[in-house]
Amino acid sequence: MFGLSGCGKQKYELKFDGYGFESEKTKYAAGENVTVYYDMIATDTDYSFYTDSDDVELKRDFDDKHGYIFNFTMPEHDVTMKVDSRNTMEYDPGVFIPDKTENVLDEINPDNMVFDYFEKTVATDSEDEHEEMVLYERDEGAGMILARYVKEEGKEETVSACLVPEDTIDDCMGIVRGYDMENWTDGQGITGKFYVIKFSHNAKDFRITSDDMPEEGRNAFSSISEILWKAWMQYSTEEQATAGDDDSDADAKDGVWFCQECGTKNEGKYCSECGSKRPE
Repeated sequence: MFGLSGCGKQKYELKFDGYGFESEKTKYAAGENVTVYYDMIATDTDYSFYTDSDDVELKRDFDDKHGYIFNFTMPEHDVTMKVDSRNTMEYDPGVFIPDKTENVLDEINPDNMVFDYFEKTVATDSEDEHEEMVLYERDEGAGMILARYVKEEGKEETVSACLVPEDTIDDCMGIVRGYDMENWTDGQGITGKFYVIKFSHNAKDFRITSDDMPEEGRNAFSSISEILWKAWMQYSTEEQATAGDDDSDADAKDGVWFCQECGTKNEGKYCSECGSKRPE
């Protein structure tokens, strides 16, 4: 009778540094897919997820049932997942505080573009309307420039800009990595909207569109849009925040508005993200 020793693959341990993580198993063989859930999500809190291993590439998703969902391939060693959280309502003496009176439009240098987000509605009579948010590095001074380009039907494109923290680009690239956007090839696409992001990584230029995305890829574009809009609403002045929007009294009540609680762009009576009522 033959012994069974050595027949199974060696398994490596999945560890968690922090509360809130869940997984089906605690040990996985090298090359096996690992799925981890994290649902201890509080309001007014930023989360940063990572592992103790440079050779682990986390792919991140989110849904209402599980919260954050992470997938990665188990390497030939143990892996520890970690989470850092920060209450965004607490004062942080090290946080970037921009000078809102500073006019940075003249500083914009196209060669300093580091991230470009573009969206337009294609299910309308006019396909010329679009919005674009672009991050630029500065030649001098702290922070980055976030520029907003708005084109409405029958109007000239308007441009406004403000200063945002330098880690805004890190948040955007975290979504790119989490959804593996650099390797999108499925090409499911969507109807009604068209999205494009552009950036450089490892000396290579990327242009990723919604025509390239997999079935759930719209969540990636929505997450990037949310990051940029929250930065815009937090750091722009009132004049900058409304630049490019129709300022007529009629349209101000019935058109686009931005939620003061979460920064989400809306058109209805209530915020689609947090449920707050449109200001009177």
